[in-house]
Amino acid sequence: MPNGCAEEFDEDCSTPICDLSNRTPRSVEDSRYTYTLADIDDFSDELGIPWERDKDIPFGTEAPFICFLWSLEKQTVSIPESKKMKYLHTIFAWESKETHNLEEVQKLYGKLLHACAVVPTGRAYLTSLEKFMAIFGNNPFMPHTPPRSTHNNLHWWKQTLSCSHLSHSIPGPQIILDITAYSDASSEVGIGITIRSRWRAWRLLPGWKENG
Repeated sequence: MPNGCAEEFDEDCSTPICDLSNRTPRSVEDSRYTYTLADIDDFSDELGIPWERDKDIPFGTEAPFICFLWSLEKQTVSIPESKKMKYLHTIFAWESKETHNLEEVQKLYGKLLHACAVVPTGRAYLTSLEKFMAIFGNNPFMPHTPPRSTHNNLHWWKQTLSCSHLSHSIPGPQIILDITAYSDASSEVGIGITIRSRWRAWRLLPGWKENG
């Protein structure tokens, strides 16, 4: 490796590597490699291993995975246009109804939470749906009206998903720094924060829940 460390593999390299470039016809892109997906599929057929051919992804520097598009050259992950449209249609369908049951809330929340892997800021615009899920209690099939803030949250998501390109950098190795910071809160007592050897606490005043 570039840092001088050795990388270990299960392969003991006791068998010569085969050049399969003459085994099957190949495109200009595939000619860069000594084997292709067609070669893999052929060997898999001989071994009796079935694959779904429509899920084959040609070799390259970009590949779809878990509904995102990953670029090795740019080192970015992005949301494909088809997926953005799917999320938008889900929001439009949601807004066509005034009330929703728990399953409907969970489906919309799950899609938008998945998108947060590319749009981390979106986590701040899921709070209304999280509050909504908490009010169903033991009646998941009883439709409820969403909190007022839901409209503004979904408006932000519609604007964001309408952007021409949504991508996020894939982070490289990071040095983890533990600053020893903790916080906790109690709806009956208050809020406390500790950072290394320092701490601060705030006690809630009586009647803080009144008047909204």
